[in-house]
Amino acid sequence: MTIDECREYLPEGWIEPIQQDPLLKEIFYEHEYDLEMEAVPPFLIQDLRGGNLEHLRPILSLYGQPGLDMLQGLLEIDAVSRDTATSTTPTGQTAYAAYFFARFSKENKPAAIDAARTYVKAINRIYVEEFDEDPPLDEDAEIQFLSGQEGRDFEEQVRQVWITGEGIQTVDLDELTEWLQELEYQKGCEDIGLMSEALYHISCDYDLSHYLQWPMYDTCQENPFRGYFALWKMGLRIHFPARDRVVLVD
Repeated sequence: MTIDECREYLPEGWIEPIQQDPLLKEIFYEHEYDLEMEAVPPFLIQDLRGGNLEHLRPILSLYGQPGLDMLQGLLEIDAVSRDTATSTTPTGQTAYAAYFFARFSKENKPAAIDAARTYVKAINRIYVEEFDEDPPLDEDAEIQFLSGQEGRDFEEQVRQVWITGEGIQTVDLDELTEWLQELEYQKGCEDIGLMSEALYHISCDYDLSHYLQWPMYDTCQENPFRGYFALWKMGLRIHFPARDRVVLVD
């Protein structure tokens, strides 16, 4: 991949860090035939897992503290998912996880409850302050933990609503989703949008991506995904099957 090819699709400030870093150069070189479709490799973060995410520091530092905050989040994700990055197959071969994920420990249950309540309060705050509407969630809701087959069955029922219209309905937070999709970047941070697919592909999770990009968004709202991120790092996914019920699945 030549410097001129990089310049055609990537911000000028990214060129030198990529060209001077053999690992980044190799990753982008392997992606060169897809540059026109997606400037940043969708699995860039996976290519740097296992202690190599510091290679992004020269690029992310171009965006000041917001960029460094994003890097810190990425480093935390890499750290908590280090022991799930690989597994051994029955034949003794090493299998690599396609996405990042953490394992839940029952010792973290009290912290998980606190994180869930923090996230609920953040969602309610946005509805009140941004939409001038009543809070959609009960801040004293029952919090239930599901694991194993029970958890998988629950999430499949939630997923079936999107496919067939039948299954477990959840609280309608579409207004929040639409608001998030319309957020713009701060002046000078717009280029980070090129990493959106790579951030989403960390765990096929838009909310995780929003957490990481939040410091770069042009909003005065405090990052509402702090509680969500804390749950993710504990290996939990959160659902709202009713206003007064929260389900955490590991």
